[in-house]
Parts: sequence; C-alpha cells; structure tokens
Amino acid sequence: MRTILHVGTHKTGTTTIQQFAARRARELRDIGLWYPGFDLIGLKRHPAHHDFSHAVAGTLSSLSFEQAGEFVQAIAREAGDASHVLISAEPIYRHLIPEKPKGSAEYWAAREAYIARLAEVTAPLEPEILIVLRRQDDFSRSLYQENVKAKHMKQDFRHFLKTRLPFFQYLEQINLFKKYFKIVDIAIFEDLAKDGELIRDFFHHIGIDIGKIDKIAEFNESLPIELVEFKRQLNMTGLSKRELAAIARVLLDIGQHIDEFPRRPDLDWIPASEMAAFMNRFAAANAQIFSMMKSPPGRDTLFPAGRIRSEVFEALSPDRFKAINALVLRHLLTDSAA
Repeated sequence: MRTILHVGTHKTGTTTIQQFAARRARELRDIGLWYPGFDLIGLKRHPAHHDFSHAVAGTLSSLSFEQAGEFVQAIAREAGDASHVLISAEPIYRHLIPEKPKGSAEYWAAREAYIARLAEVTAPLEPEILIVLRRQDDFSRSLYQENVKAKHMKQDFRHFLKTRLPFFQYLEQINLFKKYFKIVDIAIFEDLAKDGELIRDFFHHIGIDIGKIDKIAEFNESLPIELVEFKRQLNMTGLSKRELAAIARVLLDIGQHIDEFPRRPDLDWIPASEMAAFMNRFAAANAQIFSMMKSPPGRDTLFPAGRIRSEVFEALSPDRFKAINALVLRHLLTDSAA
C-alpha cells in the first residue's frame, strides 16, 4: 500500500481535488485508491482532512490529538487491497508548534516541530509527501486574496509579502519535509492545470487513471481586485467575523457579474518590476528544486513563464466604494426579505 500525504500548497486546486475524491470515493476505491473519511473512527466525514492536520498541531479541531492517531491506525488496519491511500490537507503546509512564533528563527523551529510531530503520528503508514507548487507571484496574489476574503486580513499586499515570506520559500519547506519523510514528491500546479484537466492530471501524477469516473466542476472563488480591496477596507471597521463572512459570500456572488466587474488580467497590486524582483529572490532556490524533481517538466525552469501585469491598482475611489457598498446592501436586503 502506497500512502500519499498531499500537503498543498494552498491555492493549487486543493478544494477541487478534495471534493472530487470525497464525492467519488466509492468509484475511486473500486480502482484501487482509498480516500478515507473520519467516519472510520465514528466521526463526521468531511471532504478534506483539514481537521487531522489541525489535531496534529494541537489547534482547534473536531478531532483530538489522540483521535488523529486512531485515524492513522484505522487506515493502516483497514486498507485492505487498496493500492493507494490519499490523505489531503493543505493546512499541513502552514501549521506551526507553537502556533505564533516570533521572528524567522522561531518560525522555522516551530515549522520543524510540526513536521516532526506529523511524521511521528503518520509513521504506521510510512507516507510519502506530495507537495504541489505554484509560481510565487501567482501564489502570493491568490493567497493574499484568500486571507482578505476568508480570514479578514487588514494588511496591504506589500506588508503581506513581508510577513508571509516563509510561505514562498519552497526549498526550505521541502528540505524540512525531506528531513522527516523518505519520499517528497513535487508537482507543479501550472502543469497539472494547463489543459483544464486538473483532476485527471493530479490523479495521474500519483499513479491513478480515473478513466470514465465523472469529474466535478472546479471550485474557483476568486474576486476582482477591487472587491478584494473593498473587503480589506471593511475588515478594518470592527464588523464581527460572522458579519464579514456574510459580506464575503455576497462579494463572491456579485463578483461573477462581468459587466459590473470586468476581469483585468493586466492589473496587479504592485508594479511589474517589483513583482519581478520578488520572483527573482527565489530563482536560485527554484533551480535547486528543479534539479531534485524525479520527473522534471520539459523546460529549463521550475515554472513556466508568468504573465506580465503592466497596470497597478492604485486605490478604491470613494465613489466606487459607495457603488460597491450599495450593491452589497441591496443584495443583503433582498436575501433578508426573501
């Protein structure tokens, strides 16, 4: 039995993969891949294994640390004739012990403490790590949006890049995993998603041909850049997390109206030269990652070339803020009346 521990990173199609694996678990089991759920130990089944990753960290979770161990033992005991077991939880990529270290040195010590504990808990399965990487510039944009939208971040984009730097230091993250796990497999998100077949290509990468198993629609909860900034401004107003979450759902809805919020692929948070400098700081490390891949992509670099975004989003004007606010209020009032 081969156990794959899919650790993210975030914003690499993880939700789509997890939802597919959960919804098609029976069909996948028939072709040799087991995607176990927490019902294995008498708990509610979830599409992803996030609570397992939280329990290992000792943070708030529907699983206790002891139950995380029981989950692993149950998988080892009941895998049967499954050729592959998949556990998928992108929070593994961010968890720390302790949760809030101060400074770079403490961060990496806390990161290692978590990965060491993860290795200890999962030892009965002898898992291999699968980490999916995405260009640091695109990853930073997408992760920033997610933090503003779902975690109610107040920071601007430049501050975010400084405070989240370890998230983009892929080589250091990989080397920590390699210290505690025998196999660390690396895949590139842009390659998995290039032909619109993320699910098929992800499972093919781990040795599973999904054949004619019905796929599901990909989950894409992106917002236009001005709605991200609108949400960031609201995050600083003192609204409750529940209220902000409700507004985020409305923004996802109204953001789908292309006539009101046209997509601007040329628009970025910072100038192109600044983003290029951000990418360049990882060039040597990315080259090292490329050299350690067992099946490197057919090009000379870890990632394909990125798209240059020539325009900078300067600010949300007061008039535009009012217009978006009116749309949000109208939507909330309509839902309330219904």
